Amino acid sequence: MSPEEFCDRFLPLRHPGDKLNARSGRRSRCIRFLSAVLSKFTGETILESRIDKWGPGLTFSNIPCPFTALLALLAQFQTEEIKKMGKYF
Repeated sequence: MSPEEFCDRFLPLRHPGDKLNARSGRRSRCIRFLSAVLSKFTGETILESRIDKWGPGLTFSNIPCPFTALLALLAQFQTEEIKKMGKYF
Protein backbone atom coordinates (compact mmCIF):
# COMPACT_ATOMS: atom_id res chain seq x y z
CA MET A 1 0.00 0.00 0.00
CA SER A 2 1.39 3.38 -0.91
CA PRO A 3 1.77 6.09 1.74
CA GLU A 4 -0.76 8.18 -0.16
CA GLU A 5 -3.38 5.41 -0.02
CA PHE A 6 -2.58 4.81 3.65
CA CYS A 7 -3.00 8.50 4.55
CA ASP A 8 -6.16 8.79 2.44
CA ARG A 9 -7.66 5.88 4.35
CA PHE A 10 -6.62 6.71 7.91
CA LEU A 11 -5.86 10.44 8.05
CA PRO A 12 -9.09 12.41 7.73
CA LEU A 13 -9.19 15.55 5.59
CA ARG A 14 -9.76 18.70 7.61
CA HIS A 15 -11.63 20.45 4.80
CA PRO A 16 -12.92 19.35 1.39
CA GLY A 17 -10.19 19.88 -1.18
CA ASP A 18 -7.32 19.55 1.33
CA LYS A 19 -5.67 16.81 -0.67
CA LEU A 20 -5.49 18.97 -3.78
CA ASN A 21 -4.47 22.20 -2.08
CA ALA A 22 -0.67 22.49 -1.79
CA ARG A 23 -1.04 24.83 1.17
CA SER A 24 -3.32 22.55 3.17
CA GLY A 25 -0.44 20.95 5.06
CA ARG A 26 -1.59 17.51 3.92
CA ARG A 27 1.94 16.32 3.11
CA SER A 28 3.37 17.40 6.47
CA ARG A 29 0.45 15.83 8.33
CA CYS A 30 0.95 12.63 6.36
CA ILE A 31 4.70 12.61 7.11
CA ARG A 32 4.10 13.11 10.85
CA PHE A 33 1.39 10.43 10.84
CA LEU A 34 3.54 7.90 8.94
CA SER A 35 6.46 8.56 11.27
CA ALA A 36 4.29 7.91 14.34
CA VAL A 37 2.64 4.78 12.92
CA LEU A 38 5.85 3.22 11.59
CA SER A 39 7.77 4.03 14.77
CA LYS A 40 5.07 2.45 16.92
CA PHE A 41 4.76 -0.76 14.92
CA THR A 42 8.43 -1.31 13.97
CA GLY A 43 9.86 -0.65 17.42
CA GLU A 44 12.44 1.76 16.01
CA THR A 45 12.30 5.49 15.52
CA ILE A 46 11.39 6.39 11.93
CA LEU A 47 12.22 10.08 11.62
CA GLU A 48 10.07 12.49 9.64
CA SER A 49 13.19 13.57 7.74
CA ARG A 50 13.61 9.99 6.51
CA ILE A 51 10.05 9.85 5.21
CA ASP A 52 10.46 13.28 3.60
CA LYS A 53 13.24 11.79 1.43
CA TRP A 54 10.86 9.21 -0.04
CA GLY A 55 9.83 11.67 -2.74
CA PRO A 56 7.86 14.84 -3.45
CA GLY A 57 4.17 15.44 -2.96
CA LEU A 58 1.96 12.72 -1.58
CA THR A 59 3.19 10.04 -3.97
CA PHE A 60 6.41 9.26 -2.03
CA SER A 61 7.70 7.50 -5.16
CA ASN A 62 11.01 6.45 -3.55
CA ILE A 63 9.54 4.56 -0.58
CA PRO A 64 11.47 1.36 0.17
CA CYS A 65 9.44 -1.76 -0.73
CA PRO A 66 9.37 -3.21 2.81
CA PHE A 67 7.45 -0.15 4.00
CA THR A 68 4.73 -0.52 1.36
CA ALA A 69 4.23 -4.13 2.47
CA LEU A 70 4.20 -3.09 6.12
CA LEU A 71 1.62 -0.36 5.48
CA ALA A 72 -0.62 -2.91 3.74
CA LEU A 73 -0.33 -5.32 6.67
CA LEU A 74 -1.01 -2.60 9.21
CA ALA A 75 -4.04 -1.41 7.24
CA GLN A 76 -5.39 -4.95 7.29
CA PHE A 77 -4.63 -6.01 10.86
CA GLN A 78 -4.35 -2.81 12.93
CA THR A 79 -7.22 -0.82 11.43
CA GLU A 80 -8.83 0.39 14.66
CA GLU A 81 -5.56 1.38 16.33
CA ILE A 82 -4.45 3.34 13.27
CA LYS A 83 -7.82 5.10 12.98
CA LYS A 84 -7.42 6.23 16.60
CA MET A 85 -3.92 7.52 15.88
CA GLY A 86 -5.13 9.41 12.80
CA LYS A 87 -7.44 11.56 14.91
CA TYR A 88 -4.42 13.23 16.55
CA PHE A 89 -2.85 14.55 13.33
